[in-house]
Amino acid sequence: MRDRLRVDRVSLSSGVVIAATGVVLLLDSSGAVDLAPGWMAVALTGAVGAILLLGGLLDGGEKRHD
Repeated sequence: MRDRLRVDRVSLSSGVVIAATGVVLLLDSSGAVDLAPGWMAVALTGAVGAILLLGGLLDGGEKRHD
């Protein structure tokens, strides 16, 4: 019998964060939004921080042996 298909919530949420960051970069390169390089660094750092935070929050299942 097959196991139930489970969604990897960390990968899904990380993909959403990366897609949102890509949209911001696309808007900046098309000229719709004018972001300075300093703000782009803040956006990229925030995206990495969000991915790390989501990875720590969503991966806390019963199978962890810390």
